Amino acid sequence: MHEYATHYGFDGPGEVVLEPTAPELLLAELLEELDLRDPAAAIMWRLRQLAQSRGIDLGRVFDARSPRTQRLWQIMAAIEGAAGGHLIVPSRKHLTDLGPSGQAVIHRLTRMPRANLYFLESPERDFFEPFLDLHEEPAHGSRPGEHVLVESRVGAIPTVTRLEVAEELARRGWPELMEPVDALYLALIEDATAAAEAAGVLGFGPGGEQGAIRLLHRDDGLLVVELEQSRHRIDDPRPAVSALCAHAHRYAEHGRTFTRCTLASELAPRTATASAEWLGAR
Repeated sequence: MHEYATHYGFDGPGEVVLEPTAPELLLAELLEELDLRDPAAAIMWRLRQLAQSRGIDLGRVFDARSPRTQRLWQIMAAIEGAAGGHLIVPSRKHLTDLGPSGQAVIHRLTRMPRANLYFLESPERDFFEPFLDLHEEPAHGSRPGEHVLVESRVGAIPTVTRLEVAEELARRGWPELMEPVDALYLALIEDATAAAEAAGVLGFGPGGEQGAIRLLHRDDGLLVVELEQSRHRIDDPRPAVSALCAHAHRYAEHGRTFTRCTLASELAPRTATASAEWLGAR
């Protein structure tokens, strides 16, 4: 592999990665080895008896091909095959700690215009009550002439942050804005992550940078996405960010950095009335 990469002049560290043995297979081998060394222990026999008493298929436990996120991939494939669908989950937490494979599914689902996600629980709102007023009071810290539609803390895994804004846009009847707003959310977070790596500091997450991202609605109808970071930055927004909005501006204030991106006028949301028939949040 190294010779091939060298021959064709590939860049990069040239690291060879070995996929580790599945933990369940390694555990089974260790237990079998223990029984071989001490037959009187009969660990595997006792484990089989315990599993049988609990109705557990031990063969599936030790099968490295056992489903992890395969069912979620199957759901996504079914939604894609049907050109759309609805996925109802108990809460957003059910779609956060899924590992890289699960995150890939959610990333793909959030980019599918006809894939509708509904969450039946929320610590902030009662989704079994009808939404009667879409014109909330401006949140603390918002500028005159702006209203904060949704504000989210930015963590190490941006999936929840992106789901929260998709949920809010769907609630307001603006599903056509999910894709452009999500793209801007993702570009801003990637911009901040790349800047942190270049500066040699920790990005968003435990022990690292703190941040919040907001979707704002101006009185003139335009939407603004604002990323607030807990450290000072003097660099300009990356082209990948500027390309997604009509105007991008970054400034520092009291040691924090704010990046504001105004979406184009053609992406100004249309007037919509909230439905009293929602039983969940998309």
